Amino acid sequence: MVRLLALGVISVALQLVFAAQPVPRNYNDRLYYTLHSPSGNHEAAEHTAQLLNARFEGKLGELDNHFLISVDRRSIQSRSEDDEYAHTLAAFQSLAQEHSLNKRSLNHISAISAIESQKPQRRLVKRIPIDTLAERQDPPVHENQSEEEAANAKPVTSWLEKPGAYLAMKSKLDIKDAGFDNQWHLVNREQYGNDINITGVWEQGITGKGVVVVLLDDGLDYESNDLKDNFFAEGSYDFNDHTPLPKPRLFDDNHGTRCAGEIAAVKNDVCGVGVAYDAKVAGVRILSAEISDADEAEALNYKFQENDIYSCSWGPPDNGEVVDAPKGVVYDAIVNGINKGRAGNGTIFVFASGNGGAFDDNCNFDGYTNSMYTITVGAVDRLGNHPYYAEKCAAQLVVTYSSGSNSRIYTTDVGKESCTDSHGGTSAAAPLAAGVFALVLSIRPELSWRDMQYLCVKTAVPISLDDDDWAHLPSGRMFNHQFGYGSLDAYRIVEEAKTHQKLRPQTYLEVPREPQHPQPIPDLTGHGHVDITKALTSTIPITADMVKAAGLSKLEHITINVDIEHERRGDLEILLESPHNVTSQVAARRRFDVSKDGFANWTFMTVKHWDEDPVGNWTLRIIDAFNPQETGKLIHWTLTLWGEIAVDMTGEPNHRPVAGALPTSTAQSSSETSATQSVEEISASPVATASQSDTTTGGTSPAAEPAQTPNADHIDAELETSPAVNGTNVPERIVSTGSTVAYIAVGSILILAAASIAYVAKRKAWAEKGYREPPMSNRTEGYEFDLFVDDEGSEEEEEEDDIDDGDSHAESPMLGRDKGKGKMVHQTGTDSP
Repeated sequence: MVRLLALGVISVALQLVFAAQPVPRNYNDRLYYTLHSPSGNHEAAEHTAQLLNARFEGKLGELDNHFLISVDRRSIQSRSEDDEYAHTLAAFQSLAQEHSLNKRSLNHISAISAIESQKPQRRLVKRIPIDTLAERQDPPVHENQSEEEAANAKPVTSWLEKPGAYLAMKSKLDIKDAGFDNQWHLVNREQYGNDINITGVWEQGITGKGVVVVLLDDGLDYESNDLKDNFFAEGSYDFNDHTPLPKPRLFDDNHGTRCAGEIAAVKNDVCGVGVAYDAKVAGVRILSAEISDADEAEALNYKFQENDIYSCSWGPPDNGEVVDAPKGVVYDAIVNGINKGRAGNGTIFVFASGNGGAFDDNCNFDGYTNSMYTITVGAVDRLGNHPYYAEKCAAQLVVTYSSGSNSRIYTTDVGKESCTDSHGGTSAAAPLAAGVFALVLSIRPELSWRDMQYLCVKTAVPISLDDDDWAHLPSGRMFNHQFGYGSLDAYRIVEEAKTHQKLRPQTYLEVPREPQHPQPIPDLTGHGHVDITKALTSTIPITADMVKAAGLSKLEHITINVDIEHERRGDLEILLESPHNVTSQVAARRRFDVSKDGFANWTFMTVKHWDEDPVGNWTLRIIDAFNPQETGKLIHWTLTLWGEIAVDMTGEPNHRPVAGALPTSTAQSSSETSATQSVEEISASPVATASQSDTTTGGTSPAAEPAQTPNADHIDAELETSPAVNGTNVPERIVSTGSTVAYIAVGSILILAAASIAYVAKRKAWAEKGYREPPMSNRTEGYEFDLFVDDEGSEEEEEEDDIDDGDSHAESPMLGRDKGKGKMVHQTGTDSP
């Protein structure tokens, strides 16, 4: 009887788990589309599906403003798949156009802002080591520690040097796993200190209890004896085969299992132990087959009230050629996780930095690792060196241990009691960090996504200090594009978390720089040293009043949205220089990137300026020192400063200063080259593709980050998640700077004088002809100024001053610049300031 009752309870539990799973999607039988309704209008989405002869599938996962519809493939046999997609999109556009002509008949269509086809594709790759490349010879280890290294050293595990200390530690922690001796990343007995410094945390009983880490990956072997006791079925799903559990099905479905073992392998007698061996792990399978954006978006939010940390060891191809980012519904899902995950504290997204180092790849070109909403984790080897495969970038927060120097990571593998000693790449580094973050959340579950990033910045340990990229920052910390703020230290971050004061909500200050004309990027090609002082520079000044108005009390992330045209994108290096002479390399040269697409409203992110005083001049420097036949130009760029809101901030923050509040500025220039920018204007409104609204939901929700994608058509929809301040794209008066102002002033005086003389002469001519006012009968319809005509109706031939319309109207509040034609045009209605 008891046994039957137990079986009944298990059956009910499984039914509840499976009932909460997504409705399986069959891409073989149906074509899917997402509808975006900014207001989350469920009825409008249903009605639109009916009008398109589609089946309404319901809300898409946790996204309140995205809905899924589908069409039966059997009903479109006369059309190909591509033709059907095109047909449906055209039908929607036709309905929207009909609504604009007859709003009463189709009032629901107005609530739907976009429709997107959902085609499964393989766009994401696992970040495993690149086996086709021979492992490079690593730089020598310097045994003599400098004073600087000693000052920044970890609370090292020097206790290992005592006879019997290692065995005593294992006995005290009751570690019986035979493979633990191979887990040098946990306790390195050969290179003291080159590990994550974990034993002191375990001794306090901090082992990850109560925290769930979900592996967005391929299969996860939940039947493994090393994982089954920590497997969290309720937070798991297979989006590749649309089944409830992420069972490995393919010969190479071992990546997720290996990563899960690093995090939460059970303390038993199988293999080794996980960093947080009492945490739970869930598996969300997305990497074993093609996947649609809708599936990826749902996966990124899957059970985000139960799943705390999302470990993501994947991204766009690491071949040094791709510039790619989450967009549309996928981007919205990341922002949704930040806003609503973990009861509003925000999902912790952990991403591997990438394995394209040998191909000059850089994690600032990957929109997942380049996002301020994610924690980007790079790799170092057991000697503390930067492995050849590991990418560098200004968005990287920390590094931790992985393969290199003839060593790899020992962990769980697919099979009842299978283990492996061949795990590596940045794929292995990210899960170790996720495990450390699980330890932090186990004692401070209320910490936000920004708190976790701040703890990384504050406690990471600089390593390999002989590397010449280390920079001493005004904050007193150090940063390196290869290592971020340094190596993640479990003991230090947990200790800091115990007393960490939770951050206040996020605010931001956004200032655009939009020149009147595209600025040519000078060629600096030469065989010797590149003189970067001759590079194109553009400066945005930030004043104390602007910072105060935005309520920005502490600087965290900086994003730079750029629109750059170039015939060979990979030639460019882009630097951001702060008022305190701190330089972030936001784009590095990539020799394999031959794309002619440039950077079309791409957003770079840097964490190097954390806690820096933002007041002063911020300069963008663009260096083009290769292939002189391939040229380019800067169209515009926008600087956005993100950080903690001031405790004394009252009222709504002013995120975007108006024209009159912006100081004029002259970009840095060089007398040696005429191509260097010397005069610019500051537009009072942000560039259209980067406009956004703010978030005010709770104490940890952010303002929306600029979209990380060249395709900006969907940005307004993405920014729906954060609506506090209305950032409309209203063209404002362009404020000229430098000598342009003087020219305008002098020119205006001369024009006024000439006009006065002409008017007196004309009045005299009218009086002689008997007119008291200008003749009215022959005015040209629609022309702004009346044409002067003689009494026979022909135009009078008069000498006219040579006046440049652009200069004469530059200060007119009713004129804006037509960027497409390079001339001044009238703005009417809502387009006028």
